[in-house]
Amino acid sequence: MSERSDALRRRDTAKLPSKQDNPIVKVGDLMTETLISVGSDETAMEAARVMTQRRVSSILVSRQAEIYGIITDHDIISRVVARGLDPNRVKVAKVMSCPLKMIADDVSIDDAAKKMAADKVRRLLVERNSKIVGIIGESDIIRIEPELHFLIRERSKLKPEFNPAVGREIILAGYCEECGNYSPQLRKVDGRWLDEDCNVT
Repeated sequence: MSERSDALRRRDTAKLPSKQDNPIVKVGDLMTETLISVGSDETAMEAARVMTQRRVSSILVSRQAEIYGIITDHDIISRVVARGLDPNRVKVAKVMSCPLKMIADDVSIDDAAKKMAADKVRRLLVERNSKIVGIIGESDIIRIEPELHFLIRERSKLKPEFNPAVGREIILAGYCEECGNYSPQLRKVDGRWLDEDCNVT
């Protein structure tokens, strides 16, 4: 091989991005591990109370210790309130969404976003070895990949950073979900992206 050819090969190789420069963010990196659920015989009002207390927009539905559905704040509004039904009488099982849409924890968030779009859902249950280990929502994905235009609902473009001191913890720059202020260091706490001031326990 000539010196010129060898130099060109080294130059072209140097341009190739490494995996460290562009880490692939997986579903398991962004999912919320804490799963909140209510029994299928609970009322829509009780489900709404739990959502309010836990500051979430959806909760899982269980029957005999097995998770088999999900109910969202939108479900309660559109399927109960908008129809003039009594949320104190309507059972969760009557307004929940079922069956659950699943995704493996080692799938990339790009593929997770495509699955959400194809299945027309905003949340996916995450499984590992056939066991449910978490949940991921479109808001989690859009903060990492805002260019996925069908999921854009936020006000800013956010970029992930991996902190080597804490392994795969992801730090984002963007708007805090609690106070609305911009921060270069958001961290996920109980499923919400918070800045340093709001991330105080």
